[in-house]
Amino acid sequence: MSKRDAPRELYDTLGRMGLLEYGSDIPTELVHEVIGIEMPTHGTKAQFDALSLCEISAIDYCRNILLGQGKYLAGTRHGYSIPLPSDNKTYIDRYVDSASKKLNRAQKLNRNTPTESNPHHDQIQARINFRSEGGRRAPGG
Repeated sequence: MSKRDAPRELYDTLGRMGLLEYGSDIPTELVHEVIGIEMPTHGTKAQFDALSLCEISAIDYCRNILLGQGKYLAGTRHGYSIPLPSDNKTYIDRYVDSASKKLNRAQKLNRNTPTESNPHHDQIQARINFRSEGGRRAPGG
């Protein structure tokens, strides 16, 4: 299987095994087996980074599909799990907090960038204000 096919293969395999349901626990070893990676006991940072990136890519692919089903794929000490619907508020709050922090950082950077280096300051500020007030881009925009 190619690295490109690994995320889809992981999702399909977990689905066939019934592990994409609320309350499921997915061991890290299973993820590694399905996507075809083996973590060495010794290696360079670059080797570990490359393998970790494969895992993160596959998990992110699955997580994005599951979000569309009202499910979250959470990292645990021993792998991953799909929390119960009653736990989703925790993850929703984390997403909102993260978005708020990023908007605050964008606002601070825009405000403190010298205007001669930032000719679009007003347009950028308008976008930040729009987003902080709950605005969304139009589809395709």
